[in-house]
Amino acid sequence: MSSRDACAVKSMAAERRRKDAAIRRALQEFRERRDFAPMSAHVLRRGPEETIVRVMYLTNHIPPDRAWFAISNTTGDTRELAYKDVGDLESPWR
Repeated sequence: MSSRDACAVKSMAAERRRKDAAIRRALQEFRERRDFAPMSAHVLRRGPEETIVRVMYLTNHIPPDRAWFAISNTTGDTRELAYKDVGDLESPWR
């Protein structure tokens, strides 16, 4: 493996760690705010200042409900978002 390839692999691994950290923080915040257990979470967008994470959870209907959180990349502060804040990032249910 060339040094260029090694740098690319390290960069991808660092990005994966940052995304995983944002997902863990969003799931922690979700558990503190809701009475439902989350079923999954996914990074919708990672920007220079914040990461947007979607958390999916089951209530009494299908498809699952969704909650969105913005996690600061510098402080780790978390705030819940409304659909109108992330509508351009979401695709409609099939």
